[in-house]
Amino acid sequence: MGRRRPEGGEVPPTTLILDEIEEGISRRQVEVDTAGLDLGEGDFRLVGPLQVVFRFNRSAQTFQVSGQLCCQLIAECCRCLEPVEQELEADLQLLLQRQQLSGDEREAVAEDEDVEILDPGAKQVDLKERLREAVLLDLPMRVYCREDCKGLCPQCGHNLNSGPCTCATGQADLRWAALRDLKLS
Repeated sequence: MGRRRPEGGEVPPTTLILDEIEEGISRRQVEVDTAGLDLGEGDFRLVGPLQVVFRFNRSAQTFQVSGQLCCQLIAECCRCLEPVEQELEADLQLLLQRQQLSGDEREAVAEDEDVEILDPGAKQVDLKERLREAVLLDLPMRVYCREDCKGLCPQCGHNLNSGPCTCATGQADLRWAALRDLKLS
């Protein structure tokens, strides 16, 4: 059975009900539907739910939140374009504090992305956008099917991991032919 909001209704797994977090150190594990994170259309696709383990350290109205995120990622190898599945791991660090701040204090704290000041009466906070950012920041720049991937033949497009192609190997690239005649003194 899912958690309920103080005012009734189901609570998404990305929402923290602050008064449910006990003083001291506690943990909570949740599964978040990756489709709900709205990662957009890109070169990567997340498979299955995002596994999140939250660790809370609460002291009065201060909540130190750390999270470890894990899910499966499918992408194309950047050399041979074959599909690759690998595990994506990301971390989340956040300090939540319920307190009243003046305009100057709020402005000073606004620059720190890892600190969020909440109104003293705040009952819950949604971490969906924070989880989304953590996943996006930890997406790999390049994915390889294997470390020694040979890629595709630049002439015929044959996947060189499955064997050599029939293209001539010593053929010069005509785009560089003008440089052959260049005389350097």
